[in-house]
Amino acid sequence: MDKNRYIFNNKEEMEMNLKKFFTFISVICVLLLVACSNDEASSGGKGTLTLYTPMPEENANAYFKKFEEDTGIKVNYTRLSTGEILSKLKSEDGRSDASIWFAGPSDSFIEADKEGLLEKYDPDSLENLDEIDESIMVKDASWLPVYQGPIAFASNEKWLEENNVEAPTSWDDLLKPEFKNNIMLAHPGASGTGYQFVSTLFQVMGEDEALDYLKKFNKNVKQWTKGGSANAQFIGQGEVGTGLAFAQDLLPLIEEGYPIKITYPEDGVSVAVEGAAKIKGGPEEEKENANEFMRWINSDEGQNVYADTGYYHLPVIPNAKIPEGSPDLSELNVAETDNLWSSEHRDEVVDKFEREIESE
Repeated sequence: MDKNRYIFNNKEEMEMNLKKFFTFISVICVLLLVACSNDEASSGGKGTLTLYTPMPEENANAYFKKFEEDTGIKVNYTRLSTGEILSKLKSEDGRSDASIWFAGPSDSFIEADKEGLLEKYDPDSLENLDEIDESIMVKDASWLPVYQGPIAFASNEKWLEENNVEAPTSWDDLLKPEFKNNIMLAHPGASGTGYQFVSTLFQVMGEDEALDYLKKFNKNVKQWTKGGSANAQFIGQGEVGTGLAFAQDLLPLIEEGYPIKITYPEDGVSVAVEGAAKIKGGPEEEKENANEFMRWINSDEGQNVYADTGYYHLPVIPNAKIPEGSPDLSELNVAETDNLWSSEHRDEVVDKFEREIESE
């Protein structure tokens, strides 16, 4: 056997194998590039944005779909109660899975801001920042007011009729014996809805009177739920006769056919200012997309999204469209409350509620 020929044949075979190998690698690289291109195209070519929100899925899906259409940024979100979001940000300790916290009463944003959990937005990039009423702005805050919403009394119409009971129209009405074991409300330690209610009572009535009221009120409560929007659905299903929830959570349920009657306390309606903020320590690759969301939610398009999608949150800029069928705050007796006070006294108020009301 010719030894040199044997070596040559092996060398030739080796070169052929190397060519096949590099061809295979080239095909894999092309496929990876195509896959990445498809992923980028599916998100509009601008990547993704991860959010936490307490909003009902119907609202969140509608709003985030519009954001995706307007910006080309794909949204991933996790739905939690306001209290759960605040607790999660504290536990994440500056290394969050999400870039944006969207929706929830302002006192929770104020608390998160004081604890250094939020990242300041760029005021120069917001086209309608100066249009927001000064009364709902907090000086040097990292969060942004994005909509308002009143807390309403929600009563199941079938229950009212069967029990020959009038829907409540004042805070004292909720203490009537006919509502015993027939009221449902979100827990103030877990939900922004629940804390908004209790905080309003503390400010309007004073601490002693508010605690006395809540002791009587608690005797009529069947259940303190984890979230305000879930509570609204339970009332619509007839789990209880009446309860409290944000009007924007109730109105879509009425459209779906739930027999809910909405009334407002004539002696003072609690109105929440709700916010949005960038989360400190969110994914680095989403930084610019988080900035884009803050710009969008303050833009004309972002403030019109509530009316354009058929939901009922009230925009915070005067030239935005008001959702058809939503309550007119100018026609309600709005209670005078201080969002800063609510935030500063959250732990104290919740602690007193749990010790003096819930434990009884």
